[in-house]
Amino acid sequence: MSTEKNNTEACLVLIQAKLDHIHKDVEQNSTDISSLKEQVAMGKGGIRAIFIIGGFIALLLTSFTLFKEMF
Repeated sequence: MSTEKNNTEACLVLIQAKLDHIHKDVEQNSTDISSLKEQVAMGKGGIRAIFIIGGFIALLLTSFTLFKEMF
């Protein structure tokens, strides 16, 4: 009976250690996911800014071309 109890306790200690390790991994993954979300949001903002600036430049070039032809 004592051997079974020791085996059970050893198994429980091993399971607890594995659960602690899994918990640390999950916390790290959560941190990594948050970081990736921020990077994606910055990337989307950068792309949006590039399109806006490109559109503005295209508008200016088109306007200059049209005004050149009119005068």
